[in-house]
Amino acid sequence: MEPISRARTTSLRLAVTAGAIALTLGLGGCAAISDLLGGGAPDRDEETGQVKEGGDVDVFELAVGDCLNLGEDGELTAAAVVPCDEEHTEEIYHEFALPDGDWPGDDELSKQAEEGCYSAFEGFAGIAYEDSTLGFFTLTPTEAGWTDKSIADRLVQCVVYEPDENGDSKPLTGSLKGAAR
Repeated sequence: MEPISRARTTSLRLAVTAGAIALTLGLGGCAAISDLLGGGAPDRDEETGQVKEGGDVDVFELAVGDCLNLGEDGELTAAAVVPCDEEHTEEIYHEFALPDGDWPGDDELSKQAEEGCYSAFEGFAGIAYEDSTLGFFTLTPTEAGWTDKSIADRLVQCVVYEPDENGDSKPLTGSLKGAAR
């Protein structure tokens, strides 16, 4: 199993760390935090929970089923979320919480995240990861978000994408759920 490059995971983790540190510093007022991290929560359909209108949202508001345009640099303090019937490059297909406890370290955290996302891949995509043309990467808690009791982030999110010949995310329309490719 080789789902993601370490460089992409690291840049995502570092960007989320910046957001967690900003929260920890207690920037005055919700408006300042919202401005720093993005536009807050996305506009969702009350029945389905699906995003109705695109925009930049706080990374802590991302949910399974969200379609994203993360861009080439992969930095993530806010994410451009769009309805899945619009062009996008990634989709969150699974999430799970890691158990409470001491910070496990980057390597152990990555291992647990990749194992959890790998085990959920076939159920989402409808094909074993080894037989698929799709890739995935993980969004994981940072050490700052893990150890700060006011944040206590334990959530891992699994993100699926279709790689182009360079391994970058290709533009998609629609969900990859059950794509079997």
